Amino acid sequence: MDLDDLLVGHWSSVPFSYGVMEASELGFLGDGWGWSSWFNVASLCVTRFRWRCPEPGVLELRTQWTVQGAPSRAVGPATFASVEPAEWLEEVTHHRYVIAPAVPMPGAEALMAVSFEQPVEFCDQYARGATQIRREEDPTHIVLPYR
Repeated sequence: MDLDDLLVGHWSSVPFSYGVMEASELGFLGDGWGWSSWFNVASLCVTRFRWRCPEPGVLELRTQWTVQGAPSRAVGPATFASVEPAEWLEEVTHHRYVIAPAVPMPGAEALMAVSFEQPVEFCDQYARGATQIRREEDPTHIVLPYR
């Protein structure tokens, strides 16, 4: 598999979404699975994908499923309070990226970030989170078990 080990882990647009009422997160598992989530106070949408890097600095996403619904009000990682039926999707997209320090807002300290030429899940910059993540951290892991 052609995976960039530097992408593996959790990424969040929250530091780069200052003043915005929505945010996105990405999760890249080391086995080539992953998910993206987009959320605000009224909606949560999670897309499950396969990923690989066909060449350095290029991310290929092969979308598999999407699930949307109302987010839980519980404190912590995004979870669903209710969901609509999952939809099967077949889409392949390619995204050029760079992993480097980036300043989320003027006067702030630089964070390690992945920056995309074109938005992925509505955002083009994500701050590095945990480098070790598990499938159970995917908000859809109960709704759509991994095979």
